[in-house]
Amino acid sequence: MADDRIELFVGLIETFDSPGAADACRRLLSVDERIRADRFMFERHRRQYIFAHAMLRLALSRVAPNVAPSDWSFATGRYGRPYVASPRTSTALHFSLSHADGCVACVVSGHETVGVDVETVSRRVAPLSTALRFFAPEEVETLRGLPEADAIERFFDYWTLKEAYLKARGFGLNLPLDAFAMQVSREAIGISFKPDIADDPRGWRFSLCSPSPSHRLAIADGSRAAGGLPISRNAWPLQEAAE
Repeated sequence: MADDRIELFVGLIETFDSPGAADACRRLLSVDERIRADRFMFERHRRQYIFAHAMLRLALSRVAPNVAPSDWSFATGRYGRPYVASPRTSTALHFSLSHADGCVACVVSGHETVGVDVETVSRRVAPLSTALRFFAPEEVETLRGLPEADAIERFFDYWTLKEAYLKARGFGLNLPLDAFAMQVSREAIGISFKPDIADDPRGWRFSLCSPSPSHRLAIADGSRAAGGLPISRNAWPLQEAAE
């Protein structure tokens, strides 16, 4: 199912959070994941981690139903990108996971170069001062020309798109955010690179959505599929965790 499309799973924590749900999800995690969850100082961060990593396991098993959610094992690559270590499936599965206050999201695909990022939209952010530190000059100039409210919206467009691209490439933060620039319009979303970055902007497709009025989500698709991979949106299969 995931070899020719992107399966997007999104959940707003307030819609399913309960003691029973958190406990059911925690049982799906590996020993290492439970230990890491227990290290969080604040309960809300702990629950967010548990829900996000349970979501990933449930999402993978939705795509590969012959594998139980608790049976997935993960490892990390050169730049810390997680990947499925076992079990092997008939079609290799790749994923990207993201969570922000109140929202968890992941994508599953047969293509490796796919990434997702979700962020909480804050009206307290100072878009220009942050952009001057991290963004490409073209993006800074665009933000300068927008009214404050629009600049904040565009700032989070840029931020999530950039993070999704980095995740799709598997670079983490090893590629500076100002090494590439996003172009966002009603018609399309594009990307451009500094001359020393070895990538082709024509091979990328991007999408943006808002899971809630407080969240912005971006998907980067570097599959090179004609027109980009279709995206199927799924609600988080919480009921499966509670069974």
